[in-house]
Amino acid sequence: MVSGTELTLSLPQFPSSTIYISLYTGITNASTIRTELLGGNTKYAYAFVDPRTILSLTHLLSSVYRALTDNSADLLRTRTLHSELVFDLSPNMNIADSLRRFGLKDDSDSVLVLKVDDAADAKSDERKQRTFAAMDEIVEGTRVAVSDTEIAKLTDLELVRKNYKVSQGISLTDTGYATTVVTGAVALRGYF
Repeated sequence: MVSGTELTLSLPQFPSSTIYISLYTGITNASTIRTELLGGNTKYAYAFVDPRTILSLTHLLSSVYRALTDNSADLLRTRTLHSELVFDLSPNMNIADSLRRFGLKDDSDSVLVLKVDDAADAKSDERKQRTFAAMDEIVEGTRVAVSDTEIAKLTDLELVRKNYKVSQGISLTDTGYATTVVTGAVALRGYF
């Protein structure tokens, strides 16, 4: 369900999990957020994703699906579901490399923030408002609409090409096709 600039949804396979997503630009406190994350501050129990590495909402949600699937099978490779969301964007099995490539950096000026909530009242308007207000307290920046259009404005196609080792012969300008290429790499990670 879209309300304002944020996105709230549930995946059909995981109806008890509510996913909250916000996109921020012009952020000024990325270094502070990273310090708090690395320090284990529970106030920062979110996934912070570098939007320059994301092609579309489908691309982003493919990592959410994989993380929820791994979580339900007790197969998380990272310490938390939220770090697993970032790790599951990667086409390789190196956790540290994945978090470095797809997560928030000290000099990031934009960020996608995700929260997965399994609480019984997660779908309530009050819980939703509290969750997005908490995100706004953490991130010093401007919240913009979570949409393929806004994500595309921030995507760095050469960074995507590098992260997913997409050959130069494959065009990434067709977002639908490019999304298929990178989500395929994520889905098959660990099999080849």
